[in-house]
Amino acid sequence: MNKNKIILSIIGISLLLFVVWIFSILNNDKWETWKGSSTWNDFLVWIMNDSASNMWDVMTDFKALNPKYKNTQIKIESFSSYEDYYSALASAISKWKWPDLFVLNNNEKTSIFQDQVLWINPELISPIDFRKKYKWVFSDDLIMSVLDGEKQVEFLIWVPIGYETLWIYFNRRYIKASELTSLSGLNSIISKLKDKKPNLIPIWLWNWSTVYNAADIVTQFFMLENGVSKLADVTGPKLKQSLASYLLYWDISWNNAYNSRYSDLIALWKNNLDLFSQSETYMVVWYPRMIQEIHKKWFWKNFLLASPFPHYYSGDGATLLNYNYFVINKDSSNIDLATTVLQFLSTDSGVGTYLDTFPYYLPALLSLESDKLWEKIHPEFNMVLGDFYEPSYELKSFDKWVKNLYDREILSILDNPSNYKELFDSFRSRITCKTTKFVHLENLSSSCE
Repeated sequence: MNKNKIILSIIGISLLLFVVWIFSILNNDKWETWKGSSTWNDFLVWIMNDSASNMWDVMTDFKALNPKYKNTQIKIESFSSYEDYYSALASAISKWKWPDLFVLNNNEKTSIFQDQVLWINPELISPIDFRKKYKWVFSDDLIMSVLDGEKQVEFLIWVPIGYETLWIYFNRRYIKASELTSLSGLNSIISKLKDKKPNLIPIWLWNWSTVYNAADIVTQFFMLENGVSKLADVTGPKLKQSLASYLLYWDISWNNAYNSRYSDLIALWKNNLDLFSQSETYMVVWYPRMIQEIHKKWFWKNFLLASPFPHYYSGDGATLLNYNYFVINKDSSNIDLATTVLQFLSTDSGVGTYLDTFPYYLPALLSLESDKLWEKIHPEFNMVLGDFYEPSYELKSFDKWVKNLYDREILSILDNPSNYKELFDSFRSRITCKTTKFVHLENLSSSCE
């Protein structure tokens, strides 16, 4: 072989090796993209309803305690709508752009994303220790068991940090907390206030169009019936009693006279919080986080107090529990980091940092309960978490089957009290059908309408 042929052969082999190398790099990039990270150092966290900048403060504390991750780029996205979150997460998974850590809601027992979740090694976070450290309701919700050979093995799927229950915010100039210990007490207050001020709307509860997040309020009425903890339980007399109790606060012929202002609010794009800030209604209902919206409406700071949402009487029914919990994406390229974050968020220090950042959550960890109950939920108002905590009430999750569908579709029932039973039966059938399709991938060709 002459010299020129040797040189050409060397060049050809070099070019071939270069092409192979380039192809390898491209394949590796695709693999990393499939593993869910835009770059090697990116760590993606998706949350719901909480400030992304505040969550970044929590991650800053995490990095300070774990310096090996100080150069990791952590990106946080926060969604204000569960329906938007649901769709975005499904899209991200289908496009291999998923987050490393994301949250699910406790009131959807069987999520369509359950197969995307990595179970937590019991050697890292022990279910035995978890039962001792957390309120018992979380053990019921979050500890699973599988058969490994002939031995049953328990593991923790998710890590809770804080939780919410429904409260009644009220104007202390006209109402005493001692009057809100039962639904009969609440009804008595409404009657007295209407006698004094016939044009007043004492409490704003009913129609979804003007009630701040009405879906969970009516769900709380379902749970006041003993034994109700899922949509399938809301049937017969329990459906009739719970919806009748809820719709009572709308009836224009009763003391509350709800609809007297409904059309005005719709026309002006306002809701119950606008009337509350103007002392045109004295009570509103929702979760502690609503304090932020009340603050924006310029409510008088010295006149605001709150009380746990009352039951018919002590010991009956259950209080609706609401919380989002962090899960690890099983396809994350940052499993070690995700696991370390969850470990951090299961310690007193990590949870304390989180609850300091989001002070409207009640602590899931028992060790923090006594201290946190004395802390303010908002610096501008004279209320502490303990004002809204009633230890005699049983906490329980409510299985909505498919949460985003439940929260959206139940609202149409609340605007049609005349035939609510037929509407609710139809609503439950649709949710049952869609759950079978979306979660279990069965009866895909059947119509749910």
